[in-house]
Amino acid sequence: MNTVPRAVASGPRATDAAPRGHLVLGRFRLIEPLGSGGHGTVWAARDERLRRTVALKRIPRGHDAKGEDHRRIDREALAAARLSHPAIVAFHEAHSDDDAYYLVSELVHGSSLAHRYARNRPSDAQLTRIGIWLADALAHAHARGVIHRDVKPQNVIIADDVIETGARAKLTDFGVAQIAGEQPLTRTGDVIGTLAYMSPEQADGKGATELSDLYALALTLYEGYAGANPLRGATAVATVKRLGQEIPSLAEAREDLPRRLTTAIDRALAVEPGDRGSLSELRDALASARRTTAPTPTLRRSRTEQPAAALTPRGERLLGAGGAAILTLAALLSVLGPRPEMTVLCVTSAALLVVAFAPRAGWLGLAFAAVVWLALDGQPGSALLALAVLVPAAALLASSPWLWSAPALAPALGVIGLAAAFPALAARAGGSSPWRRAALAALGYWWTAIVEALTGRRLLYGPVVGAHAHERWAASVPGVIDHVFAPLCTPGRLAPAALWALAALILPPILRHSTGLLRVALAAGWALALILASAVLADHLRVAGPPLPVAAAILAVLVALSLRHRRLRAPTRAGVA
Repeated sequence: MNTVPRAVASGPRATDAAPRGHLVLGRFRLIEPLGSGGHGTVWAARDERLRRTVALKRIPRGHDAKGEDHRRIDREALAAARLSHPAIVAFHEAHSDDDAYYLVSELVHGSSLAHRYARNRPSDAQLTRIGIWLADALAHAHARGVIHRDVKPQNVIIADDVIETGARAKLTDFGVAQIAGEQPLTRTGDVIGTLAYMSPEQADGKGATELSDLYALALTLYEGYAGANPLRGATAVATVKRLGQEIPSLAEAREDLPRRLTTAIDRALAVEPGDRGSLSELRDALASARRTTAPTPTLRRSRTEQPAAALTPRGERLLGAGGAAILTLAALLSVLGPRPEMTVLCVTSAALLVVAFAPRAGWLGLAFAAVVWLALDGQPGSALLALAVLVPAAALLASSPWLWSAPALAPALGVIGLAAAFPALAARAGGSSPWRRAALAALGYWWTAIVEALTGRRLLYGPVVGAHAHERWAASVPGVIDHVFAPLCTPGRLAPAALWALAALILPPILRHSTGLLRVALAAGWALALILASAVLADHLRVAGPPLPVAAAILAVLVALSLRHRRLRAPTRAGVA
């Protein structure tokens, strides 16, 4: 039953021949039009017989020789009559006269979710609760063989009185619903729904299923959490072009939300219906997020509420950045730094808190302090080497300070002979940004080569033949240039950095649309190509190839398969258009 609340009556008024105050069917007195759509006008009306205010949908009779309008109205009434749930606008009865068809439902005083998105956005906690109500409403409808086919913020009413209505959010407008066991009123290839919330299969003219409703619900919630609908373009044509494309990950747009929630919404927005999970899984994720989010009794403008009992993805990332900074600084100073060792422990112990609370400023401050410390200790060569390690990370990953210590994973893997697998880790840690993936992978190789020159130990290709131990150049800037930078900064020695960058760059696109055995095969092929290319470069450099190539390839495959489906465009945080 179509119901449009008073607070959202906007745009052109209904063009209905019936005047205000008119008595319809000798029983319903029209009070005011609430809005109009493609199949009629919704009025607030007074039921004189039962003495209650109702929503009356008036659908004027047209010139439909085949009776499609009548069958469509019967279908809407039948769908609505099957449903009785606090989160679904209640249907009362259906009538007709010589002028029009009439559908009568409860009148919910409130405003649509679209209206709230545009003017008074719900907080995260409120939106999570709304999502639970809507998931329950759809589960009720699906259990009774009714598929809504047009879930969107405009068809969700936020009631003013939750005590009176039983639920704050109510799903409405089952006008295009599909009923199990009934023949569809539309021809094959007809598109039913609203463009900006349409599932890919609906856009292709295929039949809608429960998974189509799940997609539309997830997109409705995504819009609330992220601040914009990623499918809505500036024009209808622009929107059509985006239908069926992958949607930017909510996990990246809202890193402060519980990971289980963003993962469930991202999964429900998969292009292939079989990859979306289930409505119950999304509902469980919403319920879990609600338990970790402080309740808010009234609707406010607040946008973000931090989970109280769970570490958010952003918190995990910053904590990881602090830990990585500790390990990097400790390793650097333990090899290059002054004694006693207790001094190193004191400095690195402070790194966790500093970098976790202020990743950019903390990391830069600690890096600067380490370089100055080395220089004042009479090791200008070591100070220059530290700059060569630290500055490129901050420069190439300027927008991602939590990753500035991540290249240290490459030489760490090299200690156990698995450095060649690092491009897979870079592809995963770099996320949806191609530049970030490539830069992180190249930095991983550069740090590995520097550590090899510093320690004289083979981690990948081994130190340059004839290079002196670091004690011979630590106190000399020309010495570190001659014995470290000059041998490493040759085309041959830098070629592996380009290989790693390319490998990390192409891995997510290769796996983006694959599933099952195909995904495993593509990941294995990528890993095999990486190891073979590394061996070819080793032969060109006339050095031994990467150690443990089979183990490195297996690790690379496992990491590659853990990659989530990343999205094509970064979402905007702008308001709803």
